[in-house]
Amino acid sequence: MDTFIKLLEVIAKLAWPGIVIGIVVIFRPAVASIIESARSRKFTLKVGGQELTMDEASEQQRGLIADLQAQVVELGKRVEGSATPSEPALIARPEPTALPTNGILWVDDYPKNNSYFVEQFNDLGVKVDLALTTTEGIAKFSRRKYSVVISDMGRHEDGVENPDAGIDLLKAIRAKDAKVPFFIFCSTRGVRQHGDEARRLGVTAITSSPTELSGLLNLDELKAKA
Repeated sequence: MDTFIKLLEVIAKLAWPGIVIGIVVIFRPAVASIIESARSRKFTLKVGGQELTMDEASEQQRGLIADLQAQVVELGKRVEGSATPSEPALIARPEPTALPTNGILWVDDYPKNNSYFVEQFNDLGVKVDLALTTTEGIAKFSRRKYSVVISDMGRHEDGVENPDAGIDLLKAIRAKDAKVPFFIFCSTRGVRQHGDEARRLGVTAITSSPTELSGLLNLDELKAKA
């Protein structure tokens, strides 16, 4: 009975994404037709301040839906006790009681990847400052106070690839502020290769899942309070 109740709780929490997925499936032919028409006319969308082609927007949406579906499956397995988390991402989940009024610093050399997250924060009235390199991120953090810092892992910086850029930024930020929530949002490979070191250096969480990142940032709670 306890297992059944827990499963119902999981389903309840994920009900709205399920509805969204259902709508997408039902209207997929019509949406596909619109997207194909937009592609032929070379339309672009502005999301989170970034200019996305229809192909880029479509690819991001497919990725978000695929990740959400994978998270639902894994949560169900955890409730049944048949699986353990594939990534030990969370150290301590912050529980903010208000919007991050000091804004968010997001460091990523390809900010288009985070357009939908940035758009959600913009809708909440939360300012997101973007930085493309570790140096730029440190400079911005030194000039003002932020409520949250988010970074990818590998970045193209100063003409070369730096696979440890997220770790470098984490070290620099922790030298300045030991408590500011710091999230690393990177590939699954990045989590495997750098997860232990990031946790040792004081990262708040490291994950490759946009669904999990949304939960870590408490986006649902923030929307409810906005």
